[in-house]
Amino acid sequence: MSSGGGQEAEALSLPSAGPWRALRASYELGKPSLSLLVVLTGVLGFSLGPASFDLARLLWLSLGLYATSAGAAGMNMVLEEGSDLRMLRTRGRPVPSGRISANAALVFSLLLFFVGFGLLFAFVNPLTAGLAHLTGALYVLVYTPMKKLGPVAIWVGAIPGALPPVMGFTASEGTISWPALALFLVLYFWQFPHFLALAWMYREDYLRGGFDFFGGQEHAERNVVRTMIGMTVSLVLASLSLTALGEAGLVYAAVALLAGAWFGRAVLRLHADRTVQHARRVFFASITYLPILLLALVLDRALA
Repeated sequence: MSSGGGQEAEALSLPSAGPWRALRASYELGKPSLSLLVVLTGVLGFSLGPASFDLARLLWLSLGLYATSAGAAGMNMVLEEGSDLRMLRTRGRPVPSGRISANAALVFSLLLFFVGFGLLFAFVNPLTAGLAHLTGALYVLVYTPMKKLGPVAIWVGAIPGALPPVMGFTASEGTISWPALALFLVLYFWQFPHFLALAWMYREDYLRGGFDFFGGQEHAERNVVRTMIGMTVSLVLASLSLTALGEAGLVYAAVALLAGAWFGRAVLRLHADRTVQHARRVFFASITYLPILLLALVLDRALA
């Protein structure tokens, strides 16, 4: 009991060891690359809304999305402290490395999440705030504990990962409609080849942390690649649905088709040669594909 209190006091007094160290630990706690992606896809959803452009609302949306995402990421890190400590790629994170205690991280993350929720509720609209709350709850309370159950967690975890563009759309329009759902499907399907490629690259490391995203089956790799192929095809179809709905033009459709074919080629090469090297190529193709697709959509609408 006294030992835990001492650790908490030490973590809460991090500024005495250097304010930059405490600031950096707090920043990393919110998984900034993930939180920035949440903001970017939310802004994209906002730009698809038919309502007149409102810069102030967009800024409040961005702040609220970042705060709720960073808060949820911090809570996830607290819950996965033991697993992160056993994994080589995550043991340097703020909580498992001891740069901030789990108790201090939890308090900070909860405050950050509810500040973000409050900003969205007060300055955007209740629907967007409600979706942010749902996203955080699914990510922290459902997906995080389900990761120990194997591949089924990915199907659930992709839902909160795909909701930010919907929140952006509701921030602009105030309702959920087909364009928002199309963007949701794009982000939902994209996460499967992206995450499964990452899980392939760090398969042994994930197993050390207690996560088996391949299911331990005899033909696990083949089944994983088949899932990636199916989701990549679904991704391309979902991306083209934005043109079918009248939300994007033929220029975007051409880019979406070409980028999808290029991405699909990387996945098919993994199917032919199931190695870590090809999984890594799929992963880097995924993080290249998404910005290309989103940029094409923004430019297409700007030129329309």
